[in-house]
Amino acid sequence: MVRRSTDSNLNVADKKLLATLEQWGWYVLKVGAGESTPPFAYSVGLYEHFKHPEIIILGLDLDTMHHLINDAGKQIRLGHHYESGHKYSDLLAHYECEFRSVAPGRYDRFLNYALWYYGGLHFPALQLVWPDRHGRFPWEQHFDKRFREDQVVLE
Repeated sequence: MVRRSTDSNLNVADKKLLATLEQWGWYVLKVGAGESTPPFAYSVGLYEHFKHPEIIILGLDLDTMHHLINDAGKQIRLGHHYESGHKYSDLLAHYECEFRSVAPGRYDRFLNYALWYYGGLHFPALQLVWPDRHGRFPWEQHFDKRFREDQVVLE
């Protein structure tokens, strides 16, 4: 059972977030870098409203990640479905990105609000993985080492 903006015992911020989510079908949460985590952003609501996995991105500028998730959400609302292991050229200018399934064991550290919203691990999530400047992904040989810590792959 998901949370609703009309639920009792919500604070003002939660009510506002949930009202926005209910209006648009998803909400993007942005989290700044921590001691051991890069900045990241993720969606809440895509699974509930469109039966599409939630999306998380790590290591880019917060506003860039927010825009990428919103762009993906708009495509999903139109019926597009992103799948794990597939590359897509419709989100990043001049680069392909690839989606990878997020292991539920990784949700706790990165998808906390989604865990609260869904009441547990009852939702799938995909990580949008971006390439280095040469189009290589973190699992490929010669991926730019400078970006390894920025983009932990959550499989």
